[in-house]
Amino acid sequence: MDQIVSDYHTHVKSGFTPLPVAIAKSKNSTLWDVNGKEYIDFLSFFAVANMGHAHPKIVEASCKAIQECPLVNTALINPSYAELALKIEKILGYSRIVCMLSGADATDTATKIARKWGYLKKGIKEDEAFVLTTSACYHGITISTHSFSSQKHNLFGPYVPKVGSISPSGVYVEFGDIKSLEEALEKDGDKIAAFMVEPIQGSAGIVDPPIGYLNKAFKLCKKYNVLFIADEVQTGLGRAGALLKSWDDDVKPDLVCLGKGLGGGVAPLSAVIGNPEVMDILDLGDIGSTMAANPPATAAACAALDVLIDERICKQSIEKGEIIKKLLLNGKLDGIKDVSGSGMLRAVVLNPELIDDKFNGSRIAKYCALKGLIVNSAAGGTRIRLCPPPTIDIKDLEKGVNIFLECVSTVKEIEDPIL
Repeated sequence: MDQIVSDYHTHVKSGFTPLPVAIAKSKNSTLWDVNGKEYIDFLSFFAVANMGHAHPKIVEASCKAIQECPLVNTALINPSYAELALKIEKILGYSRIVCMLSGADATDTATKIARKWGYLKKGIKEDEAFVLTTSACYHGITISTHSFSSQKHNLFGPYVPKVGSISPSGVYVEFGDIKSLEEALEKDGDKIAAFMVEPIQGSAGIVDPPIGYLNKAFKLCKKYNVLFIADEVQTGLGRAGALLKSWDDDVKPDLVCLGKGLGGGVAPLSAVIGNPEVMDILDLGDIGSTMAANPPATAAACAALDVLIDERICKQSIEKGEIIKKLLLNGKLDGIKDVSGSGMLRAVVLNPELIDDKFNGSRIAKYCALKGLIVNSAAGGTRIRLCPPPTIDIKDLEKGVNIFLECVSTVKEIEDPIL
């Protein structure tokens, strides 16, 4: 293990900050490292394993595609891509789809679609179409999607113009603040093609908007003829307890970005889905990728959608998410202020008065890993992401929560280094 970790940090650059745990095997909600140590997974690799790790139906479908025809790209037609499109229409009600590889690809693609729609359908002047986001958003970290963010690194500029949380006339749109969105649309609605928002902010630390925020935002978008784009890359497909989390607020987005769980945790796949009135503006060649919608990925996605419905992933997510919240709050620990999120997309909000060098998200995550539980520190160590697969057994769920509570209550007693 130590040599692998050393080789990784010597030769692999950037990415995020992984725990020094090298995973060699996974099954449902259990992970094993290269030494055979077992872990309960409370992360799902950032909410990817909505159907559990290595679900046999999804693995079988993808492996069959690899054996029979591993690649059909844009030169020809992949039959399971068409099958996936029909399943999306049947389950989610959107009759048009375009697939890419990553969540960032999807939000970037949605931006292209929105801009073209803005010029052709809304009549925005050339080069003025704006895609509005919110504070603390995360829609990816490519140069275009990083441009959406309110926090940018000054060494990667110049960023893509006419996107982000500051409207053309300078109104700063805060997540959850409907008044700032209304002001931005009142002043700049003629230039804004779309508003893109996460139903629950993931990277920010599983941050919930106020009740009714999405519905009010959607109605404002309709008032000002602005497309409403739901970034459901993390919240969708059962993770937050609904097929699409935005539906919980009685919102039918114009465009939806899907990713993460779409490939069933087996293959990378993302998508933008919508209906003809928006998506049919696309011409051949507007959106494309050599490797997107390849047979192993689309076959996995078709199987994953079947599992989503057949195994009632949404229902499991809601029920087990409530168990997590109840167990965490019943622990009545001074270090836990609250539990945010929905379904199996949760975060523990740490007591800000207790956070210091000994008590913070990073140390708790490392201590949990030492004890056999994988969680993730978020929001600068002030929150801890807890996102088990919805398919986790109740006994493993309870065991994981107990490990977490033990680590939160005793982490101050542990000397560095933990791992």
